[in-house]
Amino acid sequence: MKYVYVLTSTPKDLYYEQALMSAYSLRKCMPDAEIIVLVDDKTMASFTEENKRTVLSRYASKIIKVDFDADVPNVDRSRLIKTAIPEYVDGSFLYIDCDTIICDDLSEIEKVQAVTGGVLDGHVMLDEHIHKKYFLQRDKKLGFHGTKAAGCNINGGLVLAKADTEAEKQETKALFKAWNEVWKYSAYEKHDKHDQSALNEANYRTGLKMKHLDGKWNCQPSHGGLQFLKDAKIIHYYSSEFSGKNYIPYYKLADKNLQQRIKEEGDIPSDVKEMISEPKFQFNQVHLINDARIVSIMQSPLTFTLADIKAHLPHLFNAMEAFTGGMRAFAKKLRGKN
Repeated sequence: MKYVYVLTSTPKDLYYEQALMSAYSLRKCMPDAEIIVLVDDKTMASFTEENKRTVLSRYASKIIKVDFDADVPNVDRSRLIKTAIPEYVDGSFLYIDCDTIICDDLSEIEKVQAVTGGVLDGHVMLDEHIHKKYFLQRDKKLGFHGTKAAGCNINGGLVLAKADTEAEKQETKALFKAWNEVWKYSAYEKHDKHDQSALNEANYRTGLKMKHLDGKWNCQPSHGGLQFLKDAKIIHYYSSEFSGKNYIPYYKLADKNLQQRIKEEGDIPSDVKEMISEPKFQFNQVHLINDARIVSIMQSPLTFTLADIKAHLPHLFNAMEAFTGGMRAFAKKLRGKN
């Protein structure tokens, strides 16, 4: 089994640093693992001493360069490589997103009774997913049917693909061929470059053959994954989540300041390596919400509007809060009298 990353990065972002941490953690857990990093030509050209980008080769078994026309954007390069991995990697592989930390030996994945597979996004089926409406609306816009047909959305951060037999090879190639074609349609015809919606549509078009793997293989702590943390093989902390200026990372290794230190040093500092050695204990203080009514509206535009009002119009927010508090108190009194 090969372990595959796809990296497109410039010295201005933090994707290289995330990949470096993940590859280091994988090498630490599996000293003899075959780790392959697929990169585009621009990313490969950035691997210089001047850019402090040479350490990744210490942990990767092989770095494979894929050439593109100069005007192809980085996001396209990433998606085009990711959806065509079998063209560059022979045999069975486990694709892993760069914004991950490996917690344990992954060789057990070879015994899983699945040819292709992935972990449920948010660790729940569609009917329980907080983004159910969004997934279905996006599919409708794209003319896709995969999410509704499967009743779920498989997270694209980890994809198992076996190719030890001819039958397995054909199933894997069919899935990725469909994924590549669907993504190109989504990106260039519908101007939607998400790869996860394309993956789920590709799974649908190839017979819904992807198996649902145990959540421990792609533990998403901020999306229902805490129940899998104890046995987690891979922690997927979603690097895109901390792009917002108001985001407070719940996972210490997701902190962009920490990753900036890696960039500046060109290697993983010893204290960060110590953190990686105990990946299941690297959480900042978090506020847990156990009220189902509040959880159900956390992604509502109303919630974000209230947050914006509090940040930019605090006096208006305080007035709204006082009025609402008074109305709730009055309603409680009425209920008490009845």
